[in-house]
Amino acid sequence: MDERMGHEDGSVGARYTHVTDTMRALLMEQLTEVWHASLDDRLALAPRSPVLVLDRLSQERAAQR
Repeated sequence: MDERMGHEDGSVGARYTHVTDTMRALLMEQLTEVWHASLDDRLALAPRSPVLVLDRLSQERAAQR
């Protein structure tokens, strides 16, 4: 990775690849928002799905709104 970024030693890559608990929490929050938006979009297309797991998740999401 450092070579592709044009760095000769591993210090820069190590510095930028360190993930903190706060960063993980923010990523989870943002991915959850994207997931909820995708369920909302699916519900807008049709209230039910023949795919059982998607139908259950959609119905749970509809109940939360």
